[in-house]
Amino acid sequence: MKVLLAGANSYIATHLIPYLLRQGHEVICVARDKKYFSSQNKFKEVTVLNGDLLRSHSIEPFPEDVDAAYYLANRLTQTLGFAGLEALSAQNFMTALNRTQCRQLITVGDINNTSRLHVENILAAGKVALTGLQTSMIVGKGSISMELFSALTQNTPIVITKAWAEANIQPICIDDLLAYLHDCLLNQATYNRKFDIGGPQVMSFKQMMLLYIATYIEAKPNIVILPSLNARLASYLANFLSPINYPEAKSLLENLRYDSVCENDSIKDILPHECITFKQSLKLIHDKIGNAVSI
Repeated sequence: MKVLLAGANSYIATHLIPYLLRQGHEVICVARDKKYFSSQNKFKEVTVLNGDLLRSHSIEPFPEDVDAAYYLANRLTQTLGFAGLEALSAQNFMTALNRTQCRQLITVGDINNTSRLHVENILAAGKVALTGLQTSMIVGKGSISMELFSALTQNTPIVITKAWAEANIQPICIDDLLAYLHDCLLNQATYNRKFDIGGPQVMSFKQMMLLYIATYIEAKPNIVILPSLNARLASYLANFLSPINYPEAKSLLENLRYDSVCENDSIKDILPHECITFKQSLKLIHDKIGNAVSI
């Protein structure tokens, strides 16, 4: 199957590309700078096209015989200006994709996130069938959630707000997400539908923190829960988040103000898949890293 992928530098894409190659698919990536992308990735079997999605004239023509596509372009911070850029990116991509014979477009978003509906509406307006997968927290080696856990536990005591501590989350392992992304390919039962996908457990953020600490931290730090996010704590968060992807970490923290739990999990009836637990995900990552992190 010939598969086109936009957002090739995103966290999900860097895992999805080798997954698709192992399954025997032909992969075409759209990159802002294909020379830079090729220098940073060793996927020799991948065809790379130049394409800054914010500049339509820079996008090389997509192969006409593309079977399916993924739109995994990085999410931008949610301001009016960036919302306009997100819309422009999606529209330019769909204009190019509509010139092909592509039958399906697959996207990944956040559960209960209404701020990107304008992007979803643009993608749904194309001539291809749209499949939307919505996740809670993605857990995997190098994921923003793991970087956030690591940053939060670098200092003691660990400071979080009551809203974060009590937020209910249904985390999913990156390996399970990849399985869903692959198994949706040209499955007509998933066309023009949106699904929530998550792991087998609903947990509070505090419970996840405690499991992370039990797996990775030798000296068990105290957790201090504040009633709200004041100016001093906001400044503290800005400091410890600086080494990691700040916009994505900020978005994740903002989502922690609400529960993020699967409501429409009807995909299980179409694609039966047994996801691993958060604890199993942490162990899998720990085994891949080869040693624990200590503070």
